[in-house]
Amino acid sequence: MNPARLDLSQFQEAIAAANRRFVEIRKKYPTLRAYLVLSLQGDQTKLDSELADAIHEFPSLLLDSTAKIKTLELISKLKPKESTKPEQIQLKDELKELAEDLEFDGRVQVELRFHHLDYDLIRKLQSDDLVDRELTPQTRASIRIVLGTLLPFCGGVNSPHS
Repeated sequence: MNPARLDLSQFQEAIAAANRRFVEIRKKYPTLRAYLVLSLQGDQTKLDSELADAIHEFPSLLLDSTAKIKTLELISKLKPKESTKPEQIQLKDELKELAEDLEFDGRVQVELRFHHLDYDLIRKLQSDDLVDRELTPQTRASIRIVLGTLLPFCGGVNSPHS
C-alpha cells in the first residue's frame, strides 16, 4: 500500500490533529485571525467543510480509484438541489457507504489562510516549531504558512506535534 494513502478514519484523525495544532497556535498568537484549509497544487477547501463539499471543491483530496469516481458522480447528483428529499437521503446514504472505500492523499497540506494580514505575526509563524518550516517558504515575500501534510497528522510518520 502506498504510504501516502489514508483511509477515512486516518483522514478524520489527521483533521482532528490539525485542529488541535491550530488551537495551540491560536493560544500562542491570540491576535491571529486565520482559518485552516486543505491544499494541494493550487486547489483547496476549508478544513472544516463537510466531506461531500470538500470533495466537490477539491477532488484532488482523493487518490484516483473506482470509489472516487462513484463518489464524484453521487456528489454531482446531490449538488443540483432539484432532486427530491427521498433521493437526497438515498444519495447521502450511498455516499456514507462509499466513504469507507475512499483513499485520501496523505500529501495534502494543512495551511493557514488569513482574514487579516499581520506581517509581523506571519514572520513569527514562519519560524515557529508548530509549523512545518520545510514546507513553509522562509522569505519575507511569502505569507504561506503550512502546518504540515495529512500523513504526519494521522501518525503516518514521526512528528513531535501529532
